[in-house]
Amino acid sequence: MRSSRALMGIIGVTAAAVSLAGCTAGGGATATGDGTAFSYRIPDRFKNWLADNKWNQPLQDGAGVQVNVVDGGPEKQHYQQLDLLLSSGDLEDATVATISQAQVYGTQGAFLNLAPLIESDAPNLKAYIDEHPDFKSLITNDDGSIYGLINEYPTIGPVTFYRDDMFAAAGITTPPASVEEYTAALETLKAKYGATDSSYYPLGGRDSFLNYQYAFAANDGIDDSGTVHGIYQAGRGTDIHSDGARDMIEWYSTLYNQGLIDPEWVKGAVSEEDWQTKMLTGKISISNDFFTRPQYFLANADEATYPDYSIGTMPALSNGGEQMKVPANEKYNTDRVFVVNAKTQNSKAIIEFLDYLYSDEGQDIYHYGVEGESYDVVNGEKEYTVSYAENADQEVGTPVWNFAQDRLTYPAPVDDDAFYKWQGDFTKSFAADYFSNDLKTSPVLKYTAEQQEERSKLLASVQPFVDAEIVKFVTGARPLSEWDSFLSDADAQGYAQITEIDQAAADAMK
Repeated sequence: MRSSRALMGIIGVTAAAVSLAGCTAGGGATATGDGTAFSYRIPDRFKNWLADNKWNQPLQDGAGVQVNVVDGGPEKQHYQQLDLLLSSGDLEDATVATISQAQVYGTQGAFLNLAPLIESDAPNLKAYIDEHPDFKSLITNDDGSIYGLINEYPTIGPVTFYRDDMFAAAGITTPPASVEEYTAALETLKAKYGATDSSYYPLGGRDSFLNYQYAFAANDGIDDSGTVHGIYQAGRGTDIHSDGARDMIEWYSTLYNQGLIDPEWVKGAVSEEDWQTKMLTGKISISNDFFTRPQYFLANADEATYPDYSIGTMPALSNGGEQMKVPANEKYNTDRVFVVNAKTQNSKAIIEFLDYLYSDEGQDIYHYGVEGESYDVVNGEKEYTVSYAENADQEVGTPVWNFAQDRLTYPAPVDDDAFYKWQGDFTKSFAADYFSNDLKTSPVLKYTAEQQEERSKLLASVQPFVDAEIVKFVTGARPLSEWDSFLSDADAQGYAQITEIDQAAADAMK
């Protein structure tokens, strides 16, 4: 039998989770099996968030099931120690795993096959699975077994935002809507602010500067025929073989040469703190990041120094007359799979709780809380009576109403409309329209353990090579005349092989 321990080193984890407070059913507490309680291990920060959330207890009360949440430690540690806990018999009744772990351990008999329980005892969950074929294909194996439920994610994505006050002072009255207008805006800003400040660059950010692949049709993806293009990252990566990839690199190179983009950012030398300071102090005017970031900058601006500090957001850009779409986050997070210990004596409690999460009543509590306490019904519509500003991001130990569905809590359906309403005032002002019209969602691929292992090994060498060479092209350290040679080198290192693995996974999902 294949060793699951060998898989641990190749599973990348970026979890966001939740929790309660409690006991264990593996090694710590006595498992009664009476259908009223189960233990649930999740990473520490999500446990803390869940413990403070006021909708958590009403949700358990409604289901008639107590969920005892156990601290799984830091996220990376949580996932790495699953094999040890399983082998020692100390794993709680339920936990979260990656989809690869769920498949490997499930087929080895360590995780419970939920399919029979769903069929017999979870009518709400069963109906949801049957009505959502994409969800069903991800969680169901060829033999019909289901070893875990994948957490859903709201329809969200990155947004380009800008210093509206700086735009106004430079004479830019409307946000650019095309690549051409965007480039012109960068030039105008540079002429206005760069003339007196040599450290000013219009465009800046953190992490990768490649945020506009979509605008050049240079991002990875799966077309209507089912063909995978590039190394698949649900549209958030770069398809170096696309027709638009070289055009995009030429565009970035122009920005770099004209001082329109922060050179430290391009070279990977900007920390998150550096970026925030630059955006707050006007050393940059435009950035692209998680959709709640504009709200952060508005909340942290120095009003005494910058009394007119204001932020605006841009729509998805068009290019050459064609309207492009920003890639959304994947709808299902394969690093967040709810699994059940095959040794549990509390399967009755678990399946009852899961089914309640997928009921209308359970979803109301999960998305809105308790009527009369956190929301009222106005003209047939639920409206929050508590605010994001007073409840979100409070210190640990502070009881709050928080409906941040992009955090890992329990596996449950997502309500996008509720999520958009549950935001700060500025975010709420653009979220629903922007995410409904400007984003493009992509399917989630499920890999076999062997595919995941091979893919991860190849990525470990291919991605750093591609990233480094792109920086060279943008900065002029490598001439664009060598672009075709670069493509050949990338394929030789394994780029094409990764795409083949992605294609095989996509074909298997049909």
